[in-house]
Amino acid sequence: MRTPSSILRFMIGTALAVAGAAGAQPPPAELRVVSYNLYNYFEMAKQPQVKSPESRRMTEAILADLNPDVALVVETGGRGAAEELRAALKARGRDYPFLSVVEGEDPERRLAVLAKWLPETVAHDTAATYNLGLNVVRVQRGFAHVVFRWDNGYRLHIIGAHLKSKLFDPRGQTDMRRYEARLLRALATTILEADATANILILGDFNDAPNSSPLNTLINRRTTPDKQLYDLRPVDPQGNSWTHLYDGEDAYTRIDYAIASRSLLPEVRLAKTVIPAYADWYIASDHRPLLVVLDPRDRPPAPDDLKPFERNIRVQDPPVSFFSEGRVIGSRKARKPAP
Repeated sequence: MRTPSSILRFMIGTALAVAGAAGAQPPPAELRVVSYNLYNYFEMAKQPQVKSPESRRMTEAILADLNPDVALVVETGGRGAAEELRAALKARGRDYPFLSVVEGEDPERRLAVLAKWLPETVAHDTAATYNLGLNVVRVQRGFAHVVFRWDNGYRLHIIGAHLKSKLFDPRGQTDMRRYEARLLRALATTILEADATANILILGDFNDAPNSSPLNTLINRRTTPDKQLYDLRPVDPQGNSWTHLYDGEDAYTRIDYAIASRSLLPEVRLAKTVIPAYADWYIASDHRPLLVVLDPRDRPPAPDDLKPFERNIRVQDPPVSFFSEGRVIGSRKARKPAP
């Protein structure tokens, strides 16, 4: 497995400084960041198309309506598909001068970043590997990594990931996802070791539950609070946090995440960090988009920043149902009260 120091050397060796106005631009009053799994948004020339024309148009309409300043899109078909998406959004009045595709090992489902702002740095990691038995395995989709800076000095790391799915793999899909999460955590740790006050937002489809080993690895509650990460857990207007529908089992699960470093929490506008409600969301994708709203101006951390979080996961206040109150039903154990 590549170590944090090797990741840092990779970042330094491959970081691409983007020419133009990056760093000289004033920050917006609010920064809207979206993470969205588009469900097989392939290039039009690719046949057969998994995504219907109706689904494609609905995906584009939802993204245009969300009007993000920065969007991490998951399951694009590569550069051609991402360019088609950018053109479709421009036709709807949303222009994204910056577009970058993560050229991971998976040739069909790739991460892409669209932004209205030019980043200071692009440092995607497509070379991260881990040892699984006798095999050296590359992270299938790589990790997106872009750094934005504004003229007030505010810097924001946006990291995107699409961890191994739960589809069968003879090497063991659970272990693959766990190792990918370890490398994602190592990337965040490397950034924090270089700058303890770094503003980091990690987004994407992690293909596992909030209490799973990959998510616990990423959040890492065993370290000090300033090095831990925090699950922003966006919710819809009904207070529901599920992000994906697997219609084969009629199962609604939360597998898409927005996770922040401790230093970023004062700038997160939690009331506006949501799962937007769209009646036709399932025509667009089997995932719902996440919207994170930030105020890109550095503020010192305060104890109150952690009040909305229980075990590093944002909770509803008041709880969405009595199940949150730790009642005992039959042989079920009551939840431990928050410290």
